[in-house]
Amino acid sequence: MSQEIELKLRFARRDLPQLYAHPRLPRNAARTQLLRNTYYDNAELALHQRRIAVRLRQKNGSTLLTVKSSAPASGGLSIRQEWEEAATPGVFDFSLVSDPQLRQFLDQIRPTLRPIFSTDFERQTWIVNEGDARIEVAIDLGHIRTGTPGNKRGAKNEEKICEIELELLSGSMEHLFTLCHTLQRRLALIPALPSKAERGYQCYLATPAAPAFAPPPQLSTTDTPGHALRQLLLAQVEHLQRNESGLLQHKDPEYLHQSRLALRRLRSALAFFSPLLPADYNTQFAPRWRKLSRLLGHTRDWDVFLHDTLPPMLRALPHHPELRALRKLAQQEAAAGRKEIRQHCNSAAYGRLLLDFTAATHALSLPETTDLCHFSWQRWQEWRHESQTLAAQTPANAPRALHRLRRRLKALQFSRDLLATPIAEPVTPAASAPAKPADRALVKTLLQELGQYNDLVVARQLLRTRKHDSPLAHAWIAGQRALLEQQLPNLLKYWSHTP
Repeated sequence: MSQEIELKLRFARRDLPQLYAHPRLPRNAARTQLLRNTYYDNAELALHQRRIAVRLRQKNGSTLLTVKSSAPASGGLSIRQEWEEAATPGVFDFSLVSDPQLRQFLDQIRPTLRPIFSTDFERQTWIVNEGDARIEVAIDLGHIRTGTPGNKRGAKNEEKICEIELELLSGSMEHLFTLCHTLQRRLALIPALPSKAERGYQCYLATPAAPAFAPPPQLSTTDTPGHALRQLLLAQVEHLQRNESGLLQHKDPEYLHQSRLALRRLRSALAFFSPLLPADYNTQFAPRWRKLSRLLGHTRDWDVFLHDTLPPMLRALPHHPELRALRKLAQQEAAAGRKEIRQHCNSAAYGRLLLDFTAATHALSLPETTDLCHFSWQRWQEWRHESQTLAAQTPANAPRALHRLRRRLKALQFSRDLLATPIAEPVTPAASAPAKPADRALVKTLLQELGQYNDLVVARQLLRTRKHDSPLAHAWIAGQRALLEQQLPNLLKYWSHTP
C-alpha cells in the first residue's frame, strides 16, 4: 500500500504550448504513454457509494490492477490510499489490499463487477526534483467515455480530459506546492477537485448537475485547534470548488448562493480562530477572500433583486412597463456579473489564491496547548455578547448598523453550528443558549427580518446606480422598508435582553 499525495490542476488547452515551453518541463525529457483504463463496479454502484475506485489499466502491453480509497480534497490536493500491482486482464485478485475489511468487501462483490466507464488518455510525464522532494509531473489529454447506445443505466456520454497532476513520490509536501507555484507563474493553472473516477461516475449516472451544500463540521473532542481549523477551512474551500463548475456552466442562482455561503463560513472560521492565528496568515488571505466575496456578492445582489425583490411587484402589476423594463435590466446585469465571475474563476489569480491558501493552511501552526472545547465555548460567548450589545445600540432605521448586526449574527450562527459538534459537550451546559430552541428561533427570525431589510436597501442602491430608474419600484421598496422598521425594534430588544 502506498499513500498517494497529488495536486490536480485544470488548464485551457490553448495554453498547452506555453506549458510545454516551461523550463522545468523540457520536451526532450518527457516520457509519453498511452493509458487505457477501465473502471469497474456492480449494478448497485457499491464501490461508488463507499468512495472506492477499482480499475484495470493497460500500460506498455501490461495490465495493472489499482484500488483507491478516496478522501476529502480541496485546493486541488488529494491524499488517499492506493494499492497497485500487475494483474491478468479481467481477473481481480484483491490480495494486494492490506486493509482486511476493505479486502473482504471487495472479495464479496467481485463476482458482480462489470465495466462502468473508461478513461483513455495520452500521458506525458517528467520526474522533477524540488528541494528534498521527488515529484512526478503528468500532463493528461484524452477522454472519459461511458455508456453505449443500448445501455439502460446511462446515456452515451463523453467528457474531455485536460489536466496536469503533480504527485509527490518522496520528500516534503511543501515542495509539491513550491513546484506548482513555479508552474503557475507562467499561466493559469486552476486547482481541480474531481478525480477522473469521480468525473467518470458523473458521466455514467447522467444525473443533472446540482448545487453542492456544505456538510456539517466533523470535529472531535480530541482535535487540536490546528487540526480543527484546517478541517473547517479546507471544508469551505471544497464547498466552494464543488460549486465551481455550476458557476462556470449554469445559470442556476443557487450555485452562486452556495459559493457565497462557503466564503462567508470560511471568513467566519478565520475570525473565530483569529486569537490563535499568526498575524501574517490573516494579513495575507483575508483581503483576497474579501475581494472574491465582493465579486460574487455584486452578482448575487442582482439575483436576489430578480428572484426575490421584483416578483411581488410583478405579481401586483404584471404589465407595468417600468417593472418589465426593470426585469430586463436585472437579467442583463446578472448575466454580465456571471461573465465576470467565469473570467475570474479561469484566471491565474483565482488559481493562485486556492493554491496559496491550501499550502499555507496545511503548513499552519497553532498553539496546540489550547483546549479546543474551552476555547470554542468562550469564543462563542464573546460573539453572543457582542451581537446582543450591537442589537441594543442599533436603531431600526439605520441600514449600515443593521447590516453590521446581520453580519455578526451570521458569524454567531456559524459558531453555533461549530458548538453543535461533540467538541462542545464537555464544557457546554445542558441549558446553554446554543441548545435552547427559543434562542435559535429568535436568531433565525431576526436574521430573516434583517435579510429582507438588507435586500430592500441593496435593491434601492442598485436602482440608483443604473440609468433606468423606477419611481414605482422606489415607492414599493420604501413601503416594505417601513413595515420592517415597525417590526424590528421588538426583535432587537428581545435579543439584546435574552439571558
